[in-house]
Amino acid sequence: MMNARNKSTSLVDPLEDFLGYQLRRAAFVTMSALLDSYSAVGMNLTEAAIIRLVQANPGCTQAEIGRALGVKRTNLVPVVADLMTSGLLERAPADGRSHSLHLTAKGVERHRKIAKLHLEHEQYFFGDLPDKTRRLLMQIFRLLRDKGVSRREAEGSATSR
Repeated sequence: MMNARNKSTSLVDPLEDFLGYQLRRAAFVTMSALLDSYSAVGMNLTEAAIIRLVQANPGCTQAEIGRALGVKRTNLVPVVADLMTSGLLERAPADGRSHSLHLTAKGVERHRKIAKLHLEHEQYFFGDLPDKTRRLLMQIFRLLRDKGVSRREAEGSATSR
């Protein structure tokens, strides 16, 4: 590895040539920008993700959303409750114990706004990537995410023995 100089400081950054470090820094910058965009419409990343998921999957359950986002049910309960209190989501009985989630008219309008912000964000950060590069990055990131999930699951089953 070459001991690269970070362009923003005169310090030698011993992590500069590590892929994981660059991925973390890139994720932080891009997600911070997305959070700033969403805050303009009064949403945080988790709330916006829930709105996007419910729009794409009308009638989904809170448990399904938790699994999709990798969020524990107990952490999701207050966020969904806040979205309901804000008039963006509503529940309907799904079966004996669970409820399906649906966007209200206000939720549909909010989804329109956050979808537009998300597309603008994607265009700004990734719009100049060739399609082939974008597809390759998506493949790599999904592989990394799957490896992380598999590792957590393996560690979880090892600790429960």
